[in-house]
Amino acid sequence: MTGPKNSGKGTAMNHALALPPILLTLLALAGCGGDPAPKFYCPNVAVLQQTSQLNEFLPSSEDITAEVTEAHVTGVAGACTLQPSLHAVRVSFQIGFTATNGPANKANALELPYFVSVVRGDQILSKQLYHIPVSFDGNVSIAGVTSKPVSVELPDLRMNDGTQILVGFQLSPEQEVYAMDHPSP
Repeated sequence: MTGPKNSGKGTAMNHALALPPILLTLLALAGCGGDPAPKFYCPNVAVLQQTSQLNEFLPSSEDITAEVTEAHVTGVAGACTLQPSLHAVRVSFQIGFTATNGPANKANALELPYFVSVVRGDQILSKQLYHIPVSFDGNVSIAGVTSKPVSVELPDLRMNDGTQILVGFQLSPEQEVYAMDHPSP
């Protein structure tokens, strides 16, 4: 692909991150042949499978009647833009979510915590926390929402060649244990 701006569907990252088939990810971009456009690397943006599901219960219970919500990260889509004057790449994307209105949810509105991390190998270079509001109007039992656009600027294009952007729910220690005991299908 050529040009300073592009977007597209990607593939699964590596064996540690199995991505849902509906997940849209960003492709690595590169200039071609005689095209004068500079070559640049666009990092893969993906959902971290271990944090793709959030189950929230009333305190001290994991019974179905105590479930506030079961939420999922459904995908991520966006684009990379070359910032030549800054010697950087800007990755802009949005994240899709779904959530169920559990029997213990009396408020009919939730704020679900999620993160965006820039990683290189096993090293976390940066991590930002966000919240996505979800409301269940009327008798709606499942709601889908999309995050506001998120932008990550990565300097020094050559250094970014092993960089990935991972997204997922910010889980509490109890939610992490539940997720390990009840993996997503």
